Amino acid sequence: MKMSDNRRGPSLARAVAAPAAAGLLARLVLIAWTSPLQPSLDENRFWDLATSRLEGTAFLPPLAPAFLAMVRAVFGDSLTMARIVMACLSVASIVLVFVLAERHLGAGRSAAWVAALVPTLVYYDGRLRSEPLVALLLLGFAVLWTRPGGRRSSDAFGAGIVLGLAALARPEFLVLPFVLALLSVSPGPARPRGREWILLAAGIGLLIVPWSIRSHGETGDWVLVSANGGYNFWKSFNAATDGSQVVPFDDAVWRDVSGMNRAAFGYTEGWRFIRAHPVWSLALAPLKVGHLFGPERDFLSDLKRAAFPARLRALDLAFAIVQNFAWFLLFAGGLLALCGPRRTEVKAVALSVILTLVLVHLVFFGDDRFHVPAVVFLCALLPEAWRERLWTGSRWRVRTVALLALLEGVFWSALLVRDASRISELWSRL
Repeated sequence: MKMSDNRRGPSLARAVAAPAAAGLLARLVLIAWTSPLQPSLDENRFWDLATSRLEGTAFLPPLAPAFLAMVRAVFGDSLTMARIVMACLSVASIVLVFVLAERHLGAGRSAAWVAALVPTLVYYDGRLRSEPLVALLLLGFAVLWTRPGGRRSSDAFGAGIVLGLAALARPEFLVLPFVLALLSVSPGPARPRGREWILLAAGIGLLIVPWSIRSHGETGDWVLVSANGGYNFWKSFNAATDGSQVVPFDDAVWRDVSGMNRAAFGYTEGWRFIRAHPVWSLALAPLKVGHLFGPERDFLSDLKRAAFPARLRALDLAFAIVQNFAWFLLFAGGLLALCGPRRTEVKAVALSVILTLVLVHLVFFGDDRFHVPAVVFLCALLPEAWRERLWTGSRWRVRTVALLALLEGVFWSALLVRDASRISELWSRL
């Protein structure tokens, strides 16, 4: 039976306590297994910015360094403690997945267990990256925006503030309200009113405008959140790109470019490549989507560079295999649920998050970890796929999802063949 959002606190706590506890335990076990951890380049950059009073963050989004600065102020310079704090955020995310799944289908407990144990989240929730923060904030936005019985003005304004915070970590989510508006054009009892859109925009602006003014004072350029958009655009359109951000690029062209001109220079060079190679630039689009939702390679990358002590590599490789297999099942099942006949505000927000990622990464590069904010929404929708037996429904839906999953599977296989030597090298170390 579908549970109401107005239930008493202890009832909600009893319903979600087991998956939340199991999820936190799984994350803490993985943190213990991979400690001490040598952070990646991006993690080191965030960790260093956390000690510099955010100097230089006009180039990078500021929220993750600001959050790590607060963690360091409380717990000192312990990377392990910072990872534990990041993992603890997962408890709130699991609870919010539960709430959204209840609103969508009355299947909160099942969705909470998926969010608690899916290896994608178990791995990323213990890293010094922005993904756990962004996922939590997007879930918070969704909970406020989809309140049963209709949004209050405070809900719309609060949703804007939360989405503004998310954009301070991942600026691409400034596109989300426009995508959500397009999905809300059909009439219905929950269709947002003009006043709600205005309040949502006001909440976002309350966070973004002051930071834009601050960034302008530091760089001389007007940027909404960060000045790295031009650099990322160039990484997406240059001679070395394959649609991902992991290709070794020749950065010589940037050697004499000052920080004041990096954004404009990147866009200029990217457009120059597009004009010179229009067909290849268009052909990159499916490759970017393939990388965005492709195999999860960060854990394998950590194994390859010996980022944590060698204990039992066979178990490490087994985790990587399970991680990718579980992600593929979640991806296919989530697509099936998205194409299902049930229409709720929760599904509209989930679809908006996924379409935002796709649209943005058609312009910029794709990479496997950029899909993580969408994973929590796929967890919330997934129970619809088996509860309503969608695989036995309309043929077009099943065939469409099967085709998309097949294409993604072919892309994964191609990457597996390409990376066979790296995997063989890891295997030889066992």
